[in-house]
Formats: sequence, structure tokens, C-alpha cells
Amino acid sequence: MLPSYTVRESRKAKHVSLKISVSGRLEVIVPQGFDQNHIPAIVQRKQQWIERVTRRMENRQALAGEATSDALPEKITLRAIAETWQVDYQFTQLPGVRVSELANSRLTLFGSITDQELCKAALQRWVIRKAWIHLVPWLQVVSRELELPFERALVRKQKTRWGSCSSSKTISLNCKLLFLPRSLVQYVFVHELCHTIHLNHSPRFWALVNSYEPDYSQLDANLKDARCYVPLWMEV
Repeated sequence: MLPSYTVRESRKAKHVSLKISVSGRLEVIVPQGFDQNHIPAIVQRKQQWIERVTRRMENRQALAGEATSDALPEKITLRAIAETWQVDYQFTQLPGVRVSELANSRLTLFGSITDQELCKAALQRWVIRKAWIHLVPWLQVVSRELELPFERALVRKQKTRWGSCSSSKTISLNCKLLFLPRSLVQYVFVHELCHTIHLNHSPRFWALVNSYEPDYSQLDANLKDARCYVPLWMEV
């Protein structure tokens, strides 16, 4: 029996690829105009890989201490900045949901807390604010240390990329980096800053990365599985 999946057409896709989200959802990405009648056979051939990756994701989530459901959190761990927040929920008659930081690393959500989607949206806005406060200054420090300047930094809630660098030397950071171990975030900064010199993944680019981070190969491999650190309530 084939696993359930969704199909997405992509103008950038040159061939069929499969992606499994942290929640275990399978997405099949196909080039525009691809005959979708071929997809079941492709999924059938990849079934062992799908099962292996799904098990690996579940195991890594367990090791990372993250829940495998998208329920509202009682605790939020921001590994990149070594902060752990206890989360409380307080119902009020005010419309919407707002977040307040209190003493002793307590986070309280006020308002219509029976609406899970409003709560998740409020928590995501809080994470984005924390990312602006912590990640951008950190990137600036690394930029000065490596003597690799950039023009400006943006913080976004990106779906797949941890970071990106444009031809105008604008670096975009994924707010979800806050959930990753510090060493992986540092590597993302080095990687994107090197793109200010080489806007590609050529041998010269990797040589530059290696000059700043000799262990880049292992870090890059670890980054591919780093979604396990991100709680599911951040993915919706």
C-alpha cells in the first residue's frame, strides 16, 4: 500500500523529487507539465527510502526532545541562544492572542487561548522577534570576524532554507535557526557570508568555506537533518 502524499508543481524543478516534512508528510515535487500518472510508480520505488527517512526523523525528534505532534507547547527550547521558556496560557476576553515575557523565563499567552491557530501564530511572531534580536547581531559579529561584509539582513519564517544570500549581499535568515544547536547556526552564518564572495556552490566557494570552517562537511550533513529540532507548531 502506498503512503499518502501531496503533489506540487515547481517551475524550478528539473526532475521529480520527494520531501518528507518533520511531521511525516510526504510531498512529491514535479516539473511543470510532468505526467502525474507516473507518480505512483515513483513512490512505489522509493518506499524503502520513505520508511527509512521517516524512522530517522522520528528517532532524531525523540533524541532532540521535540514532540511529534503539533500541540501547543508547555516549554520552548531555543538551543542557539541557550534559553528555555516555560509557557503558560491565560484566557481573557480580549480578542486575539498576545505574548508576554515574564521573570524566570516564563512566557504567558493572553487572550483567546482556546483557538490553537491564534496561539501558534502568536508564538511564531514571538520567535521571529527573538530571531531579530539575537540572530542579526550574531551574524554581524561573525561578519566582522571573518571580514566578509554584507549589506543587510532579513529574518523570515522560511519553509525549507535555513538562510540565503542575494546578489545584492542581502542575507535572509530563517527564524527557526533559534531551535538549532549553536554550532549549526554558526555554520549557516559562515556559509551565507561566503556567498557574498561566490554566489554559487563551486569548488572555489567550498574552498572559502573550508578556510573558515574546516569541519564544514560534517556540519553540512548535520544541517540536512536539523529540522528535527524544530517543533511542529512552528511548521504550520
